[in-house]
Amino acid sequence: TKGMGPQSFRIQREGNRGVRIISGDDVGAMYGAIEVAEQIALGGGLQAISDKARKPYILRRGLKFNIPFDARSPSYDDTGTSAHMNIPVMWEWDFWKEFIDDMVRNRYNVLSLWTTHPYPGIVKLPKYPGVNYDDVHQLKEPVNNSNGNMRHFDHMDLFDPANTVMVKSISLDDKIAFWNRIFDYAESLGIELYFFHWNIYTFGAEGKLGITDSGTNKTTEEYMRYAIAEFLKTYPQIDGIGLSAGEHFDIPQGERETWMWNTYGQGIMDCHRENPDREILLIYRQLMASIESITEKFKDYTAGPIHTGHKYARARVHSTTTSPYFDIEYRKSMEQTTVPCWLNLRNDDLFIFRWGDPDYVREFMANVPRDMMRWEAGYYMGPDGYVQGREFVHKDPDLSGQLEVDKHWYRFMLFGRLGYDLSMTRNYFEKRLAQRFPDTDAPLLYDTFQAASKIVPLVNRFWFRVNDLMFSPEGCISTSGFLTIDDSFFQYPPLQGSGMLSVQDYAKSVLAGTPFAGITPMDVADDLDSFADETLSGVSVLHGHPSANRKEFLSVLGDLESMACLGRYYADKIRGAADLAIYRQDRSKVDAHKRAVMHLDNAVNDWEAYAEAATKQYRPQRFARTDVMDWYKILEDVKKEAETVQQEGTIATN
Repeated sequence: TKGMGPQSFRIQREGNRGVRIISGDDVGAMYGAIEVAEQIALGGGLQAISDKARKPYILRRGLKFNIPFDARSPSYDDTGTSAHMNIPVMWEWDFWKEFIDDMVRNRYNVLSLWTTHPYPGIVKLPKYPGVNYDDVHQLKEPVNNSNGNMRHFDHMDLFDPANTVMVKSISLDDKIAFWNRIFDYAESLGIELYFFHWNIYTFGAEGKLGITDSGTNKTTEEYMRYAIAEFLKTYPQIDGIGLSAGEHFDIPQGERETWMWNTYGQGIMDCHRENPDREILLIYRQLMASIESITEKFKDYTAGPIHTGHKYARARVHSTTTSPYFDIEYRKSMEQTTVPCWLNLRNDDLFIFRWGDPDYVREFMANVPRDMMRWEAGYYMGPDGYVQGREFVHKDPDLSGQLEVDKHWYRFMLFGRLGYDLSMTRNYFEKRLAQRFPDTDAPLLYDTFQAASKIVPLVNRFWFRVNDLMFSPEGCISTSGFLTIDDSFFQYPPLQGSGMLSVQDYAKSVLAGTPFAGITPMDVADDLDSFADETLSGVSVLHGHPSANRKEFLSVLGDLESMACLGRYYADKIRGAADLAIYRQDRSKVDAHKRAVMHLDNAVNDWEAYAEAATKQYRPQRFARTDVMDWYKILEDVKKEAETVQQEGTIATN
């Protein structure tokens, strides 16, 4: 119907004659039909169908998927367990069909695949003989990336047979047919497809025919231009290309934009000249570049619109619903241009445990800068350090191998559905929980899920680290290992605008006897304990419900219990840091040191409970961007920290 707008629908009951779905386009009609089916399933029959009209709150709602095509064409960092194990999964039709179907049900309409340089393995490049390769390979052994130097495999020959093993025998022609089938299916369901890149990488071509990873190499420029053009011709379903001038460059800022234009820009234009009716959206991320320089270098780009992107809330989508960084760093320049801005919602703070807080997501979506999206852009959500493929660390064989979007269905649903329809209420989400886990107390499960899900955001706000490699809350680890209170609370302050006091500022007020000018560390710790108590109370009751016999339900409760124990750990660690700050500022305050030791001893007990709860379900794994997530190994570091703080007082006394 004209005037309704894209993706919109209206459901009308027509007495006993049935139901009419009126839509703005085919996608809107599909969403309307899904809505009718959902109302029937949740409400108990045809009589549950009610009149309803909806249009998208945010036009484009996507997932960010760092895709490990092959060990020989890695994504940004494939050194983690999830990337290593998921390489064969990327070549399963059943995986992608279920993944895409789940996207549609949750109203996601953009799939962004983030990769370095997969083209020799998925596109015919006859102009460069010897570059293409068949089959799919996996590293024989996962790489130890504890020092962060292996994330781009700069020191490993990925084409040396000694380093990899073939996990799927498949010709290049069959690879192309496979991905065309996947992309056709996604396109048929209204999903736009974007490929994002970091630069400069030439996996597969490097060292051949004069091609190198250098921005000063004209042969590389010509090759990259050709590869991107052939990729777009091979896959007509691709709607956009994403670029970044911030990685793996040997040329300075300013020259990078020119290189991007000479390679990706001209490659897209070469395809466009052959098919001028095809539109290719270009998303140029403002990483180590400015929108002004981007638009200047790409002034002759006529293949489609140019958008930009911002890493909103940095790597911590589970932290704050009012991220300050866009207004601080981007708004002024974005207000001076008409370029629409995408939000990169990076989830690098929760990989293992389930999460679900509808109020948080609703408030988050209400606060995003839609004015700077200019209706055309949207968001894509996902991590850099984890692959949202299948889960491979659950000890129960019936749950191991489950799709991440199925295991974490609640979280994926919240960010997709509320991105489309901000008006969705608690009543709807309770019904969905009751549908997933029949015979349980859905309101209690809703509240318990929400309480557990408040823990990591509060921790992130109290100790906010902008990048993924700096902090994994589930393990209290960074790329260099365990984070002590000196590595964390003593070194970095709370999130700007959070109203929280650092441990040092808290100690100054205590010693000066002045009123606190914000939320104290002790307040934060008390809130964490309160969320943990509410969670454990709810879990205890829910264990007595019939649905507790279901494996998935028990696994959910195990996740919530683990999160509660983790919350208690951070509560005691924060208290210990706050009292230690008092002691360090005034060594006569020995009672403060005694309290710090007591709190950190309690933190040891908290972590032991956390390790026990988590390892009932999960095996250790390596996180690509930080370190090994091994609860009992980390417990030794937790104990060592408590001993070190205790010795600090002994040394001062002596």
